[in-house]
Amino acid sequence: MGTALSLILGTAGFIRAAIFATPFFETVAITTSLFMIVIISIILGAMMPLGMKRLGIDPAHSSTTIQVVMDILGVSITVWVSSLVLDSGLIVRHGQ
Repeated sequence: MGTALSLILGTAGFIRAAIFATPFFETVAITTSLFMIVIISIILGAMMPLGMKRLGIDPAHSSTTIQVVMDILGVSITVWVSSLVLDSGLIVRHGQ
């Protein structure tokens, strides 16, 4: 289910970026980041309450914890993926 949701949201992100005429490699970076963020948040969202319960922490705290963790991971993933895609040297820059 997580993969299906990631694919749907990734496709929607790709279409949105394409509609707004975002350059192709930036569209790839955005779509890849979105896919990774969604799938990681689904995995962490399912595992964190179980892990907290095992550690003796009230699993109800996982909802706010996952928000903070995914905010930090989301930005980190976006920067990492964008760096890989846009700075990898695979893009032929005009005039260089």
